[in-house]
Amino acid sequence: MGPAVLVRMSSEATASGRGALLPSTRGASVGGRTDPSRRNWVKMTRSPTHSVGHHTPLWTLAIILLVTLAAYASAEVVDLSYVYNVNAPTYPAVKPFAMKVQQKGFIADGVWLEMNEFCTSEHSGTHVDAPVHFAQGSWYVDEIPLDRFWNISGVVVDVTQAVLRSASKNYAIQVEDLEKWEAKHGIIPDGAIVIFRTGWGEKVNNTKEYSGLDENNNINFPGLSSEAASWLAAYGDRRGYQKGVVAVGIDTFSLDVGNATVYPAHVTLFKRNIYGVENMANLEKLPAKGFTITVLPLRIRGGSGSPARVIASV
Repeated sequence: MGPAVLVRMSSEATASGRGALLPSTRGASVGGRTDPSRRNWVKMTRSPTHSVGHHTPLWTLAIILLVTLAAYASAEVVDLSYVYNVNAPTYPAVKPFAMKVQQKGFIADGVWLEMNEFCTSEHSGTHVDAPVHFAQGSWYVDEIPLDRFWNISGVVVDVTQAVLRSASKNYAIQVEDLEKWEAKHGIIPDGAIVIFRTGWGEKVNNTKEYSGLDENNNINFPGLSSEAASWLAAYGDRRGYQKGVVAVGIDTFSLDVGNATVYPAHVTLFKRNIYGVENMANLEKLPAKGFTITVLPLRIRGGSGSPARVIASV
């Protein structure tokens, strides 16, 4: 039997199992030309396994569709970004968010109008670090492929206990932390974002605590060791993946530890076009794996980063 091209099926035909007349996608020939406005009609077979193409039964497609819709309907959506205002967590060395009201009130004919303007660093609040931020020649934020932002697999590596046990606020996440996660939860999927929960997000409402300011006014907080960054950067090669790890996120100001001076984690990851997401919120609401993430930065031409809305589907 040749392939069938289906456009629609009547509910009566599907319920009864009888054949149904369906419009084909080919136009009727009129005067030697194909007229797309005229439809040829084809009659379906009586078989309940009549297929689209050669192999896939209609009932199988229906089940797949129902399961997919059920999964989306039951998913919980979690906002992993902070509200973008003057209190948004911002690295001390960059310009914080500021907004100025341009218009707020009634204008002609009783029409209400609100308009604002804002000014901020690319790297304030919950934001994306584009690879070019620390790797010349790597992607700008507008060059990162959409399939590395949209509905990507996520995993959470929880290092809160290691941070609490550490004698230093600048706990450097170790390869051992990653290997322990993998031994317990399995391999990291191809094309995933690896998110580190350090517990630092609990300090976000206290700027001094979140910055880890010490008596010398230096900042201190957890981040990735150079070795852990290298482990993640090469993960796809070890697994034979097509993409490997596409992004790394964290609930602190930076992927590197607070007292870093040469930012080895940034450099190692960004050379491989693995982007970063910093100042992530609500990580305690995520499981270790089995969820997806969508990252929505502004499409800034030549941007080294951008504020972003980050959403999880759990």
